[in-house]
Amino acid sequence: MVCPTAGRRATVLYLRSGTGVFAHRSAFAGERLYYDSQLENKRSRGLSNYFGVDRAWEAQMRKGRKLYYRGQPTKWHERLLKLERQTEATAPVLLRMLNGY
Repeated sequence: MVCPTAGRRATVLYLRSGTGVFAHRSAFAGERLYYDSQLENKRSRGLSNYFGVDRAWEAQMRKGRKLYYRGQPTKWHERLLKLERQTEATAPVLLRMLNGY
């Protein structure tokens, strides 16, 4: 891709909040780009991990990866299943925390 602002070739174009423009990192010189996780407050960090399972699942399924090979789950699918089990265990705790229990 070619950055519409900087005119540079890039594999990733970033969207800085408030600008509405996708551009190369160099187009935001002097301005800091943050990850979403850096802008979250501490109380809601667990929620991003909880919903991160869905994002990871969708990203992997778009790639057309196999879930099983010779009857065994593939390594990435096993990691995803482990992450799902962890988030299922923490979901009630997060809900209680949000409801103020």
